[in-house]
Amino acid sequence: MRRFRIAIIGESPCGQCCSANCCRQNGHDYAVLLQEAEYARFGPFATDVVIEDAGRRLVEKALPYVNGRCQFLGEDNRCTIYEYRPANCRRFQCVDHYHNRGRTPGQHGRFLQLNQDILELLEAW
Repeated sequence: MRRFRIAIIGESPCGQCCSANCCRQNGHDYAVLLQEAEYARFGPFATDVVIEDAGRRLVEKALPYVNGRCQFLGEDNRCTIYEYRPANCRRFQCVDHYHNRGRTPGQHGRFLQLNQDILELLEAW
């Protein structure tokens, strides 16, 4: 009988993989959206991003990619500011994209659609 996993509960297995796929361009235009409290710390490295929502136009700050990678990603694919990384980097979990947390069995979120190596790691985990 083939095992079918609906969702993965808990933290992502970053220590088993860390090919830094989440820190490379994956179908979006910027590396990470900053929270207002982070503007001062990351402001010199950030860019303005215009977000249109329900007829409203918002301007947020985000860290842009540089050559398709987060500008703080080292040549060894490790975060050079890991202890000080933005909150949205800390929140990212690749397991959230596995069957979209069980909401859509058989259909994974965009991150796993674009990163088959990570999907295969999760399938085997």
